[in-house]
Amino acid sequence: MKTPLDNDLNKVYESFNQNHDQLREMLMASLPARSEKRKGIRLINLVQLFIRGDTMKVRITKLAAAAVIIMGVFAGLYLLMGPIDVVSVGWADVLENMEAAQTVTFTFEYERRYEDGEYCWGKGTTRIKGPYRRAEATGGHRYQDGPPHEETTISIMDLSRQNRFVLLYPPQKWAYFAPDHGGNDTLLTYDGLKKDFRDGTEESLGRVKIDGRDAICFKVSKDDKEITVWADPDTALPIRIERLATEGIDKTVLCDIAFDVELDDELFDMTLPDDYIVTNMETEECRVPYELTQEHLIEGLAVNANALGGKFPTLYKGGRRGKEAFEKYIAETRKMSEPPVEDKFKPSLGVEFVKRLPEGSDYQYVGEDVKLGDANTPVCWWKPPGSKTYRVVYGDLSIRDVEPSALPKVPWLTEQK
Repeated sequence: MKTPLDNDLNKVYESFNQNHDQLREMLMASLPARSEKRKGIRLINLVQLFIRGDTMKVRITKLAAAAVIIMGVFAGLYLLMGPIDVVSVGWADVLENMEAAQTVTFTFEYERRYEDGEYCWGKGTTRIKGPYRRAEATGGHRYQDGPPHEETTISIMDLSRQNRFVLLYPPQKWAYFAPDHGGNDTLLTYDGLKKDFRDGTEESLGRVKIDGRDAICFKVSKDDKEITVWADPDTALPIRIERLATEGIDKTVLCDIAFDVELDDELFDMTLPDDYIVTNMETEECRVPYELTQEHLIEGLAVNANALGGKFPTLYKGGRRGKEAFEKYIAETRKMSEPPVEDKFKPSLGVEFVKRLPEGSDYQYVGEDVKLGDANTPVCWWKPPGSKTYRVVYGDLSIRDVEPSALPKVPWLTEQK
């Protein structure tokens, strides 16, 4: 009576016996000349010794033959292909180890193109510890053939507190703060990738080389995204991730990825410095650590006019009403040149000065297309508290006190009447 082992051995033996000539040719073709060739011949002679003749009837003999056959096959594959991975990294191993990691750090680089012609780019580092995310980055954008705008920021998010979020601009000492909500594509890149990893369809591409390192490569497809992951075969953790989305117009690369590195809690301190200007993204309120004056308005107007090539914009916390005026203003902002780093937020401070004017100040902006340097054409005006005259800013950025009767007519105010 034959046991299952007998049947298995017979199948292995018969299969190999029928195809050994082909295997022999494959093995012989793979062997180098001289000494390596002699080693191959001895190996094949050993295999032939066990498969020749009709005397292999005993079960133990077939077991030995099967063992030698398997050894011969692996030896041949080794000569043909190099080392063989007996135990490989699975996608489930990668996901499990990523979830188990307490901290993650990586460098990133991205570029995105949009239908309206906007192009964005950025690079930097991200650190993750528990619910905290911190990114230090330099990023920029431009519209079609317009001038590039670039900025350096630090952003921190706490996912355990309704995504509490701060965005810092260290060179300008300006910060944005979201107390109860917040979203930042850069900070949440890793979280988004992990979600796509779980929900997407993965494919193993086997062992490859990446940046001079051995890796197991996986490809994950999710909606319009195609994500390639290179995992360390020893740790089953990613060493590089690339994401392409929207037919390749959105590309993100993560590299220098490290897991379970020690990160100081101070890196994720969301306390805002006292000497920073802080804007609350929820209420749009702005905390300024000093008094704003009309000089901040003058500086803000000057920065915008210079950025537009020497003319004042259509809107500046006021101006002509209507959709056409707004669309014109948006087009202007896309053409504005990048101001010096120290001037970046001066227009915002000028707007903040206007917002803080007392009720009844009757601020009006009429500077649309006024040339910078025009000493005869008003740009804006307001009425100081208790004053009978208006403070008028002209195109040459001079300020004069003007009687109400001497102010030019404002077309959109006349139309409202």
